[in-house]
Amino acid sequence: MQAVATIPLNATVPADGNVSALARAAGASRWRERHGVMLVCVMALFCATVLSKVSVPPLGERGIGIALFLLPVTACAGFAAGVLRIHPVRLALFLLLAGVLSITSLFGVAEFSVSSMGMFAVLHLPFVFAGNQPARADGQAPIHEFFLNLALLIGVCALAQFFLQSVLPVRFLFPMENFVPPAFVMQHFNSQGVLEYGSSTYRANGVFLPEPSYFSQLMGVAIVLELCMRSRWLRLAIYGVALLTAGAGTGVMIVAVCVPLLLIRRGRWDLLLMGVAGIAAVAAFGSSTYVGHLASRAGEFGAVGSSAFARFIGGFYLFDQFLWDDPWRTLFGFGAGSFSEYAARAHYAVAEMPLFKMILEFGLLGALGYFGALGYFLFSSPAPRILVLAILIAFLLNGIYAAFGQALALGLLVWPFAATWRARESRGGCPA
Repeated sequence: MQAVATIPLNATVPADGNVSALARAAGASRWRERHGVMLVCVMALFCATVLSKVSVPPLGERGIGIALFLLPVTACAGFAAGVLRIHPVRLALFLLLAGVLSITSLFGVAEFSVSSMGMFAVLHLPFVFAGNQPARADGQAPIHEFFLNLALLIGVCALAQFFLQSVLPVRFLFPMENFVPPAFVMQHFNSQGVLEYGSSTYRANGVFLPEPSYFSQLMGVAIVLELCMRSRWLRLAIYGVALLTAGAGTGVMIVAVCVPLLLIRRGRWDLLLMGVAGIAAVAAFGSSTYVGHLASRAGEFGAVGSSAFARFIGGFYLFDQFLWDDPWRTLFGFGAGSFSEYAARAHYAVAEMPLFKMILEFGLLGALGYFGALGYFLFSSPAPRILVLAILIAFLLNGIYAAFGQALALGLLVWPFAATWRARESRGGCPA
């Protein structure tokens, strides 16, 4: 029997009876549904990984990569092509948030950085859009499997970086730092750092990530997603060992928070045994091993001048110094773009983390509005809540203008089609 093309009931058939134009339009629509969202999500994940430290002059010397601009350009291009659509609730929240932050800045200071507010708006504009990607027959999300494959490739690169240091010259293991002109690579990142002072062992960054911290977070998110999908033990082992080669604690933090919650929610007692075995290994070998050194880095939170102190502790001293004594500033902050000025005058080193930056620049009112809107953008996704939490932690662990966490959120949570994960849940997948 010859196949007959199906035409939508509400389609207008041309007067000459020629339906080829309608068939072509229907085919184009199906292509957008099947492949269009996949393409924009892939671009978002590339911004988080292989393009994450690529830059152009003069942005590179300022520590700004092209990913910061590729994300909103991809979102607008996807919308123009009919691949993405505007989500009404997200748009309303975005406009409300922009209004709240503008009002707090107007009340807080006589003038504020318009360019900082503009960059903030552009950076968060992609969250307004949503995709229209259908589920596959087996109920799995193609973009999530793509991400796991990409993370596996980068993890293998990190293993090669770490274990081949005694065989190959280090410059060949860190090609972007040594062979790409500095103007085309983001600067001011510890991309090729040693394990500790005086050590000759370099920490892995997966070749493509700006520094080991970002790479460790990538492996942490990959572990959480793999546990939600197929729990392939070989892949989990690769992700886990690769995470350790980074010598950074941020990825370990993601795993330490999310895996126990996954264990409790789904009764994964096998993960408990794996965690106990890991802790036992650290206790047995102590600080003489690489793993023991990683565990000892927890002491950096109390070490003034360390990166951990600057990223997680220093901001609270900044609030004590400039903010809490002034109720007006506490409510409305010092205005957009003011963080750098006050951080330079702080008694203790402080990094431009989202929590510290938002409270100092926009006060408690602005920060409450921002994190409320961000929470909706992420947790309104039907993806597993554990995955959402992992990406939220990654978002909060880096600077607010770092595209890494945002790109992961867009590619894995915000842009993919919701029916993908609903289909998975109906088949007994990981809803938690």
